[in-house]
Amino acid sequence: MPELPEVETLRRQLEEVILGQGVSKVEVLDPKLSGVQGVLKGEVQGVEREGKLLAFSIEGGKRVLLSLRMTGRLLWGEDGGKYVRLVIHFPHGRLHLVDPRRFATLSLPDGRSAPLGVDPLEGNLPSFLAQRSGDRRAPVKTFLMDQRHVAGIGNIYASEILYAAGVHPLRPAGSLTAEEWEGVAHAARAILEDAIRLRGTTISDWRDLYGRPGEYQDRLRVYGRKGEPCPRCGTPIERVTLSGRGTYFCPRCQN
Repeated sequence: MPELPEVETLRRQLEEVILGQGVSKVEVLDPKLSGVQGVLKGEVQGVEREGKLLAFSIEGGKRVLLSLRMTGRLLWGEDGGKYVRLVIHFPHGRLHLVDPRRFATLSLPDGRSAPLGVDPLEGNLPSFLAQRSGDRRAPVKTFLMDQRHVAGIGNIYASEILYAAGVHPLRPAGSLTAEEWEGVAHAARAILEDAIRLRGTTISDWRDLYGRPGEYQDRLRVYGRKGEPCPRCGTPIERVTLSGRGTYFCPRCQN
């Protein structure tokens, strides 16, 4: 699933091409998405990111949330290729929602969803993390990926952030010191901003608005590198399964 850097990449690209533009036509090719067809009419007045979600503000006070889930993509151009589920026409181009597995969702805010946690690129992240973690016994990686605590971090970047901070992913979140949370927060900001600059991480499905893969995968230090030497100490990278997700770390550098 696209994480914060991938969604922020899309947000910035979308802002350049559709902000202030009026929707001229909507083609719904997947009945699962038909519920928002009537809302997607009028001028696009805002494109925002809420964690891993894209939020579109439409003329008349309307708001639509897009979750790309596992394989969803947005493509700008005349042809979206295979697996197009929705096409939004603008005077100067078309926006295609492409999703082979049909997991992506378009929805209207209903107030029933759990509130999102802090955005790791905003606010006083170190003090928030230290306070929020309290005496929680959940592994720190699970804590970072819980969207109720921190909005936007998923499996790939959680592994990379904890490696950069020297924190073992299985440590209880409540055991980290204020200084260690400072390190985690610093690593999070640096890694996420670098990944945004490189248009995200492409392991398999991710493409930007123009169909280009990201480039941050070339900078991954531990994710997907089981058995390879740690870039710092040479110890083989290990992999464990945590909450059903592959978790990568250096057993020597991360404590």
